Amino acid sequence: MRPPTDPSRLPVDPETLKAISTLTVKVRRVVEGLQGGSHDSPHLGASVEFAEHKKYSPGDDIRHLDWRALARTDRYFVKQHQREVVLRCFLMLDCSASMGYQGARARSDKVSYAVELLAAIAHILVRQGDSAGLLTFDADTKHFISPRWRADHLSVLMAYLASVKAAQQGGTNFQKAISDIADRAGRRAMVVLATDLWGATRETEIALAHLTARGHDVSVLQILDPDELDLPFDRPTAFRGMEREPDLEADPALVREDYRAEVRSVQTRWQRVCGEAGIDLTFVTTDQRPALVLSDFISHRHGRGR
Repeated sequence: MRPPTDPSRLPVDPETLKAISTLTVKVRRVVEGLQGGSHDSPHLGASVEFAEHKKYSPGDDIRHLDWRALARTDRYFVKQHQREVVLRCFLMLDCSASMGYQGARARSDKVSYAVELLAAIAHILVRQGDSAGLLTFDADTKHFISPRWRADHLSVLMAYLASVKAAQQGGTNFQKAISDIADRAGRRAMVVLATDLWGATRETEIALAHLTARGHDVSVLQILDPDELDLPFDRPTAFRGMEREPDLEADPALVREDYRAEVRSVQTRWQRVCGEAGIDLTFVTTDQRPALVLSDFISHRHGRGR
């Protein structure tokens, strides 16, 4: 697949790329991957950053003997170091029907906004020498691109992302998509899920928690249109169910306060669930500047540490 050459079809605005040009993504957990990157590995070996000593045993490389420790203790110790690795990141994109919504205040529909965020994250990762892959899904897995770190791979990702549209109808199978990632990721990796979380269930929460339990560094970008937060409509409205829900006619003025309270309740529950599971959750609305969202997302991850 050839990369798009028309700037209007690039999945991420050049101004956004310029604004994030100095950002870097670090994992919050020790990961596994290819040697030669900038992230800590759970395996010890010779590299840059000192980790700990161990007593010398026959067969250990004498080049790693700590002569200062020998002088102090009259015992032989070998220096061990953290191997640095190339991070493998799996980007997950919800392309279900509800992601196609765009209200009057939004910069774009939700799936296009999610595409720009994930495309920008992929740019950051490949620029810093790490690898990025992609899985798109709705009621089923739609497309998978294995993580790579070469510049030509980035072009493949951008070309595909530029073509992504939300489904016309149907639900969202979070459990299958997360299970697919768990099977493909294998070793510890970073996972970034961009979704509105509509249709997510208790089983979705369990599946995400299972990823972190296996050692993966998981982040969720919950992307909502401003309309979905405050129900701004001022006259009786016909609401269309976008993910197999029935259509509904209602007067927003009569249900607005209850609706807003329910949205806040759902957000609070997701904050609790993700906090307990060690998942990094970021709420995003599609009227925000993507560069600011990305800056906040990355600084929040760095602030939490590993």
